[in-house]
Amino acid sequence: MKYDPEALTRHVLDCAQQGMSQIETAELLRVSPSTIHRICSAANIKLERKKREYGPNSDYYKQAGAQQQHNADGAEDGDAAELEAATRRAESASRSAKARYELDAAERLKAKLEGVTDKHERFEITYGHCLWEFETLMYKQRKRGPLPTGPRRPTTMAPSMQRAAEASKQHSIDQGNRLFALIPYDQRVTAAEAAELLGDSIPRTSSYLKKMWQANRVYRVRDFVEVPGYTKRQWRWVFSKQPIQPLNNCFEDEKDE
Repeated sequence: MKYDPEALTRHVLDCAQQGMSQIETAELLRVSPSTIHRICSAANIKLERKKREYGPNSDYYKQAGAQQQHNADGAEDGDAAELEAATRRAESASRSAKARYELDAAERLKAKLEGVTDKHERFEITYGHCLWEFETLMYKQRKRGPLPTGPRRPTTMAPSMQRAAEASKQHSIDQGNRLFALIPYDQRVTAAEAAELLGDSIPRTSSYLKKMWQANRVYRVRDFVEVPGYTKRQWRWVFSKQPIQPLNNCFEDEKDE
């Protein structure tokens, strides 16, 4: 859509005199913010900056920052002061995120109610919206299980690709079963050692071992072991069919050296 530059400039000047920001002016005149910026640069018009409710310069953040500084200065131990300040920052960020989430939820409800005039229908929409937002918040805070979902959408994958995916999945299951049978009951193996037994790549073998561990078929522990190709021992996952404990402690070895 084309606009009269002179008329648009006059409108922008009127908005500037009313103390409006660039975003508010763009929304009012239904043009892009970049267009408003070009007009302001050409006509030397200064618009007000939009004040962020929860921005870093707000009183909310200044108060939280002052409290963090006070706690840090008052702590005798430097590490304790840093830990306490980090905790305060996390709490401040959590409150800010919650405020933004509630603001977004209100905007979503406003959009749902737009154009609805019936009193009972508005009540039903508001009630359902509140329930859904509450359950979503509880799920994000890990206070409930996954939310119910609708029916799965039909796949758009080609039949040949579906068959290839199923074949790859079945091959992974078969390789995992083979590897499980090859590992002795009392032996500890890393992914590299298991790959030699299976004759497969280390990344794929690592994936097989991880899936077996997730299915509670094997146990694993983080250990400091010797790895071929490395001059020093490395941290690696070690797997076994029976419960295991780490055999090496790198900190004790460093003391001996």
